[in-house]
Amino acid sequence: MIRPVLILRPLDGALQTERRAQELGLRTIVDPLFVVEPIAWSAPPAQNFDCLLLTSANAAAYGGAQLETYRKLPVLAVGKATARTAEKVGFQIERTGASDGQSLLNALPAERYGSILWLAGEQHSVLDAGRRELHIFPVYRSRAIALGDRATACLRGEAVVLLHSVRAARHLVAEMDRMRIARDRHHVVAFSAKVAEAAERGWRSLRIAEYPDDDALLSVATGLCQNE
Repeated sequence: MIRPVLILRPLDGALQTERRAQELGLRTIVDPLFVVEPIAWSAPPAQNFDCLLLTSANAAAYGGAQLETYRKLPVLAVGKATARTAEKVGFQIERTGASDGQSLLNALPAERYGSILWLAGEQHSVLDAGRRELHIFPVYRSRAIALGDRATACLRGEAVVLLHSVRAARHLVAEMDRMRIARDRHHVVAFSAKVAEAAERGWRSLRIAEYPDDDALLSVATGLCQNE
């Protein structure tokens, strides 16, 4: 028997991950733990900023018509998926960070991008912009929901669980504890060290992707799907 890959991220991203996993011959189960929703926001004047920071593809996907205000601003994107989504809606990508928002900010030239507009999620990480001005405008939210029937059934057996975020790791642990589902038969592949820390202990194995992207995540998952 080949262990299934359980994908819990919001649906748009989950379907992308599922497609890549199936191309690798993996059996997948998609049952999101979060629903992404746009939220109302007021777009400040574009001339107040030197660039646009996008740390999630959701900002470009759910930002709405007001994104048009910033079409001429160069975009700093975290991750290839964010860059691709931003390009699809008409943005020009100037820099793409390979890991996280803080690393991208740290790598910027000291003399550029004095004022940055960050279109973020309602719950977002804390970034240190140093001497730069970082203006944060939430444009979407990820609403946590209960563990679904498909995920529950999967977790009653054995699975390789993909965790893309700290929130997902914490919410999954809480849901499994609530439903008294044991962790010790499952393998977890985490997007980063922070995600792995949030997943806590007690899993059959806990691995961290070499890079925070789906290709690296699924590379680890592929080896774990086979029976030992």
